[in-house]
Amino acid sequence: MEIKQLTLNFEKGLADAWSSCREYVAYRVHHQGKPQKAVAADMDYSPSDLSRKLAQNPDDSRRFTLDDLEKYMDVTGDTRPVLYLVEKYLARRRREALEKQIAELQKQLEAGDE
Repeated sequence: MEIKQLTLNFEKGLADAWSSCREYVAYRVHHQGKPQKAVAADMDYSPSDLSRKLAQNPDDSRRFTLDDLEKYMDVTGDTRPVLYLVEKYLARRRREALEKQIAELQKQLEAGDE
């Protein structure tokens, strides 16, 4: 008799833990084991410029752009921001589509019971 093991993961997904991809990247810049000043230098920014970009202050013209995201992934090798976007947009839409299908099937079952 074969016994199968079930593993449950109760950790929040990336999209549940951060409200934006930029916030996730800001977290990763500070918690990836490489000093922020080294990440900034690799991206050809000063540490203060990278901090300003990641802060996303509405009164500051320095903003974190899609080009910055690509540069960040190039210099760090961190592709998790893409996983964040996939989880936030593709996985959520797939779940919504499946929930819609379930609701339609429930209606069909209820109509068949009458």
